[in-house]
Amino acid sequence: MTNLCKAFSSGSLCSWEASGRMSQGRAGSTSPDSLGHCSPSSVTSPSCGAPYGDGGYQSSSYLSIDGRLLAPVHLDIDTDFHAVREQEKEDIKLLNNQFVTLIEKVQCLEQQNKILTTRWNFLKDQDNSHSESDVKAIYDQYMSKMNQEMQALNYEQENLESELTEVLSTMDNFRSKYEDEIRLCSGMEYTFMELKKDLDASTLHRTELEVKLSGLQELMDLKKTIYEQELEELLTEIKDISVVLGIDNTCKLDLSRIVEEVRAQYEALALRSWEEAEALTRRKLNEGNTQSATYGGHLLDSRREIADLNIQIQKLRSCIVSQKSQCLYLEENIKEAGEHGEMALKDAKAKLVKLEEALQKSKEDMAHLVKEYQELMNIKLALDLEILTYRKLVEGEESSMESPIPTVISTIHSRPKHLSASTLRNSKLFARGTSSANGEMKLNGGNTKPLPSRSHSNNLAAPEADPYTCSARPKLSSLLTEECS
Repeated sequence: MTNLCKAFSSGSLCSWEASGRMSQGRAGSTSPDSLGHCSPSSVTSPSCGAPYGDGGYQSSSYLSIDGRLLAPVHLDIDTDFHAVREQEKEDIKLLNNQFVTLIEKVQCLEQQNKILTTRWNFLKDQDNSHSESDVKAIYDQYMSKMNQEMQALNYEQENLESELTEVLSTMDNFRSKYEDEIRLCSGMEYTFMELKKDLDASTLHRTELEVKLSGLQELMDLKKTIYEQELEELLTEIKDISVVLGIDNTCKLDLSRIVEEVRAQYEALALRSWEEAEALTRRKLNEGNTQSATYGGHLLDSRREIADLNIQIQKLRSCIVSQKSQCLYLEENIKEAGEHGEMALKDAKAKLVKLEEALQKSKEDMAHLVKEYQELMNIKLALDLEILTYRKLVEGEESSMESPIPTVISTIHSRPKHLSASTLRNSKLFARGTSSANGEMKLNGGNTKPLPSRSHSNNLAAPEADPYTCSARPKLSSLLTEECS
């Protein structure tokens, strides 16, 4: 946009200058190279190579002006430029917001880090404040608790195993009883089928006998009717026949009596056959009735037994279902108890490992603190000896400055690596006590004494350092080097 504005301003300026000087010059060549250049025929001054010379245009100079420069300037303005700028502004705002949120997150994380650092230091102080005896007592208490829980879990596991064996034994008993009942039921069903076959055969035999009885009755009725008709025909024949007999007076025959005898014989024969057939049919009917009654009684008994067996089968099935559900419940309880026991055991082992690691770490920290204490005591003894030497040297210098007395050089042996009896006694007291993280030592009596550090000892020795001491330090170093040699 700025380039376009510059082009617009320069073009308008040139057109204004050209239009202002139209009256002074004449139109020359219309070549595009004639802008800012002079033609050889119209230029008299050698300073024509630019629109402005050192002193401007001369009055006698003529310019050739391009006609295209007088045309209005068409500025091609990009329509998407404003939208691009707005998009850039929105992107910058979004990036600024993201940067602000990132800064806030960083500040929040720094605050949380500070809080966690303070909590960590506090917990470290609490952990270091516990003595070894306290840690051991806590460890023993926790181990006894874990052992008690382990014993309780073992006892519960034994009880569950015994209950499981009892349930399995009862299940085996019920299974054997159920199998026996199934076998008995199958046997009863087989006997029932046999009895049913016998009953069917007896019913068929009964129907056959009934059919035979009906046939015999019909036969008897038929024979009875035949005999009656024959008797009637015989009687009619006897009545209607007229017999011409020559009667012998000497022999008299009683025909009526003979006819009566024959009739009586036929009637007796018919009656006997009727009675025999009736007795036979009655006997067979009675036998069939007795057999049907016995078979009916057996059928009722078998049906009653089958109903009882069905009831027992239903009871056994319900008992088996209940026992199966109880067995599944007990198996789930055993599984859950085993999982809880394993989880508790793993947790106890993990805590035991952590406590052992903490105990080992505390022992290492104790040994490190004892070592640091011994080193600090050695440094303290060396510094005390050095301070005493400097003090004696300073006092000797002061006395020599006050009164001229012949100086006597006395060598002092300083061996910081060897400990004195008091140092060993202090180290034993420190070993019996417990150390804390803030540089204090707790003795058996319970009083706390600050452990001297290098900076602390230097600060204590610093006030006694004066110019005399500084001047006496080379002397002491020379004495020590002579003694070592």
